[in-house]
Amino acid sequence: MNAAILVAAGKGVRMGTDKLWLEIAGRPVIAHAWQTLNDAPCIAEVIVVVRAGMQQNFSDLAARFMFQKAFRIVAGGAERQDSVWNGLEVLSPKTEIVAIQDAARPCTSEALLVATIDAAREIGAAVAAQAVTDTIKESADGKCILRTLDRSKL
Repeated sequence: MNAAILVAAGKGVRMGTDKLWLEIAGRPVIAHAWQTLNDAPCIAEVIVVVRAGMQQNFSDLAARFMFQKAFRIVAGGAERQDSVWNGLEVLSPKTEIVAIQDAARPCTSEALLVATIDAAREIGAAVAAQAVTDTIKESADGKCILRTLDRSKL
């Protein structure tokens, strides 16, 4: 059995607002991310990790969008790794592979989920990544460029 941990406990500090609730195509970002996991046959259950006190908001969201797949909502921790750990702690003992999805990344496809799970099953662990196409500069002070990074290694 495969499960997914949908990490939604962040505060959106850098953006200045809680980006999970911003609407894209008439739905909050979190609803898009959760819908993908809900619809993916390769995922048996979804653990949604949220900020303490937000559990009811996410229960209401599940009802509003009629997510049918088994899910649990748990409180996150102080750091992202703590939130992931809290999600891992409540997984079914039958879970073999765990997909960890950032709730603020609503465009993950089912095909990418399947490919990543298949790679994890074959190798033991896997992460979805995309080649960098932008030029990236390194700076120590934000003013002077130290070097241009080799994007073929990023």
